[in-house]
Amino acid sequence: MAEAYIEFKNITKRFGGTTALTDVSFEIQEGEIHCICGENGSGKSTLMNLCGGIILPSSGEIWLNGKPEHITTVAKSEHLGFAVVHQEVPRCQNMSIAHNIFLGSSESIRGLFLNEKYMAAKTQELLDTFQLKLSPEQIVETLSIAEQSMVQIAKAIYFKPKILILDEPTASMTNNQRDIMFKIIKELQHEYGTTIIYISHRLEEIKEIGDRVTILRDGQYIATKKVVDVNIDQLVNLMVGRNIEHCKEDQKSVRNEVLLKVENLTHTGKFNNISFELNKGEILGLGGFVGAGRTEVLMSLFGDMKLDEGKIFVEHKEVKIKSPRDAIKHGIGLIPENRRDHSLIAEMSIQQNAQMVILKKLIKRLFINKKKADKNIDEMIHKYGIKVNNLSNSIMSLSGGNQQKVVIARWISNQPKILLCDEPTRGIDVGAKEEVYSILRNIVREGIGIIVVSSELPELINLCDRIIVMHEGKITGELNREEACEEAVIRFASAIG
Repeated sequence: MAEAYIEFKNITKRFGGTTALTDVSFEIQEGEIHCICGENGSGKSTLMNLCGGIILPSSGEIWLNGKPEHITTVAKSEHLGFAVVHQEVPRCQNMSIAHNIFLGSSESIRGLFLNEKYMAAKTQELLDTFQLKLSPEQIVETLSIAEQSMVQIAKAIYFKPKILILDEPTASMTNNQRDIMFKIIKELQHEYGTTIIYISHRLEEIKEIGDRVTILRDGQYIATKKVVDVNIDQLVNLMVGRNIEHCKEDQKSVRNEVLLKVENLTHTGKFNNISFELNKGEILGLGGFVGAGRTEVLMSLFGDMKLDEGKIFVEHKEVKIKSPRDAIKHGIGLIPENRRDHSLIAEMSIQQNAQMVILKKLIKRLFINKKKADKNIDEMIHKYGIKVNNLSNSIMSLSGGNQQKVVIARWISNQPKILLCDEPTRGIDVGAKEEVYSILRNIVREGIGIIVVSSELPELINLCDRIIVMHEGKITGELNREEACEEAVIRFASAIG
């Protein structure tokens, strides 16, 4: 692993007036697991999109095996041996898992027809390898985010690429799913000599799986280190240029006033007999493994999932929530797990996305009051630290952290009583996470109640005043701030508490 296999030479990429990468140069060795980390907006995904033939560099070259390659299309990238698994990729939601796996491959064609039996058998082998209890015939849109992510990785791994690029692959996975994927990645590396480029905000993963790590900051190359030579604090400092303190803050904002009360919420097959209270100024965590029913509880509170039984009370008054419109009317907002598909509209501008929830408040005599709208968006940008060059640009031009701040800001502009947050820091970096935590802590000081679903145990423990833990659709335990620790949450989540 001494010679350079992939070389980035003086790569610069501009999008209009924004420079995403500036004169970036480093090399990746054949057969290594090379991690890339950096805050959102550091240029990681831009670099990978260049490898995938999705975009072209403004200047600079990518060399492969000692010669320059002009990766002008996705097909050229795949021909060179790249397989890119994006964090959020368009999927054929209405197709089966098997059809997704073999989409674009001639391997499954026999004569003029698809060999359905062959596809099903090979897909089942893959599902078994990843320990996914799914059927090859299942439609992709019925899967959880974590399952969809693993299907995408399985597809890439099945065809044994020379170079596998994984962008935040474990963002919504359980620890067990992550361990299975790591085992498979190691087998690819050792048995087939696959070169793996691994992008992750989870620095403990980099320490666990990586050989070397390259750090980017603000679109510039900072350093490449052997993973064994750096600790997590040093990586954080290289990423953000400052030290970040992680501590369990004393909120002192919880009021002895019940804001939300739910009794015996039940949706057959998803969750059963769920009862709890949320106080004003409280951050309440919902812990548990993927599939425990946490997301479904939030969906029912937001009117996106019909309840079979149960009652919901907001400020001691029973309310009927049969749709998101009902939820909003009663002061409930939702930040969904899948930001791209369920919260943002890619074709719309930053300002349009930021103000869609409060549009009625900005309309005067059938037209938007521009002065009022501009004042509102300026307040959002300054209050929540949203980094934006041009409000007319697509919302997708922002980093993941800034997209999430837009989503939070627009709900707060609507003055909710209750904010439901499903994986609020999914796919954003360590610096942006701290900013989101600070925003949520400031929100509850105003008396708003927040319910947080998170698969990251340190996030739940450090952020929440109380944690309710679920297992297979039922509440198995409750922990206050003093009791909360990873071991206790895991025991309840495994139903051994």
